[in-house]
Amino acid sequence: MDTEELIARLAQDPAPAPDAGVETRFLPFLLVGLLVSVALYFAALGPRPGLLEALKTPLVVAKTLLPAVLAGLALVLARRSARPGRRPGLPARLIWAVPLAALALFGLAFAQTPADMRLGYFLGHSIQLCMPAIATLSLPVTAGLILALRRGAPVRPVRTGALAGLAAGALATVVYSTFCTEDSPLFYSVWYSGGIALGAGIGALAGAKWLRW
Repeated sequence: MDTEELIARLAQDPAPAPDAGVETRFLPFLLVGLLVSVALYFAALGPRPGLLEALKTPLVVAKTLLPAVLAGLALVLARRSARPGRRPGLPARLIWAVPLAALALFGLAFAQTPADMRLGYFLGHSIQLCMPAIATLSLPVTAGLILALRRGAPVRPVRTGALAGLAAGALATVVYSTFCTEDSPLFYSVWYSGGIALGAGIGALAGAKWLRW
């Protein structure tokens, strides 16, 4: 076989796309990690009493809805970051709307809460549980996403890992929020954000170790 014939055959049978592994494994690995997190949640925490009644209050819905939106956008960005040459696109701009909304809720709650009650709402009664629980619940999801993203070719492994951890932390917050009875934005816009940041940090460390070529 001469060189020209070899080139012709290779052109007829192109190699699979380098991100095919990410596409086929991303959702299954994500779901497995999330199922493990939910199992841990029911084993250690469980839904708050009167959850359905509480969800009739917009501020209670917000503490679940905002991290859900953040998780969706971060998942898109994490998957795109594992594909060389793929631009982040619109989600990279939309994602900033989530912390801005949390900041707006904090400001609104600060203005509407009597001055002598603000510190109490801000500190709440569960800081010592909130952030560690979110970080712990994020671990299985982070592990699943890192395993899936290893099938890609991230050129910035720390960034890709941080996005995976951000998504995992946000999903863990969605789950945790159904247990938490701290319903003031003075509490959850700050301490939930801290838990999500821990998740992103864990993901960044995992990316630096396991997503390098």
